[in-house]
Amino acid sequence: GSNIGAGSLDLSSSQPLITRYSEELPSDLDMVDFRSKVKEEEYTPYIITSFQESDRVNALLQEVRNSLAELELGISGQLNVTESMESLSESLQLNRVNEAWQNLAYPSLKSLSAWFADLISRVAVLGAWAGGRELLRSIWISGLFNPMAFLTAVMQVTARENSLPLDYMTNRSRFLNTRDPSEIGGLPANGVHIHGLFMEGASWEDGKGDDEGYLADSKMKELHPEMPVANIYSVHIEKMEWIHMYHCPVFMTAQRGATFVVQVNVRMDADDDDEGHWVLAGAGLLMSDD
Repeated sequence: GSNIGAGSLDLSSSQPLITRYSEELPSDLDMVDFRSKVKEEEYTPYIITSFQESDRVNALLQEVRNSLAELELGISGQLNVTESMESLSESLQLNRVNEAWQNLAYPSLKSLSAWFADLISRVAVLGAWAGGRELLRSIWISGLFNPMAFLTAVMQVTARENSLPLDYMTNRSRFLNTRDPSEIGGLPANGVHIHGLFMEGASWEDGKGDDEGYLADSKMKELHPEMPVANIYSVHIEKMEWIHMYHCPVFMTAQRGATFVVQVNVRMDADDDDEGHWVLAGAGLLMSDD
């Protein structure tokens, strides 16, 4: 990164970027319309999650839109220039996500241009999911502010269907042999499909036929291989077994640490019963490849 101070950057130099990002920014999701189409008895944990996510993305869109408009007024002399305007101008010119935006967003290591393209994708997916009022064939788990809330919804739905207390449920994962969500015929028999995960510290060997793939040693030049679509479904904790499974941590970014989301079962090779190898390799799943 550059060490240029805010004072040495010309405020007006950010005008082309303000214009570009303002034009690219999607409209807010129409939550009044979305909510008006759902009767009270139709609310499911999935619909609730999709609406919570949509509300959060709208708050972020409004902050981005308003702060860009304010900076434009500051440049034209219609508003007094504030520290937050100078900070935003600097972020735009250095291709960094502004702190005020980051505070309303999600953990990310992306540059501003990549972050912005990612935001546009998130809005499109949430619009289709929340607006359609039903689960998509596969949910882009990495595009959620709170992926754990969605994974909890899977357990809530299963607990209700089987009249079990939520405390007795846990999620189980099974990776398919496709990375293209459009190749999936529809919703799984149990649970949900998710995509958008990447492996770090290992690679993934696809299975043959209907067999599930398994963990393999990292390959050169393959830093974060994309994982296949996964079926996430809930089971009673007493039925959860870990034979030939690695207790794999899932993080939102490669920074790991506080971006930890959950632990999932990831299959090891049939003759591999030593998790220690993968622990030492630092094998983990990430929700972003940068």
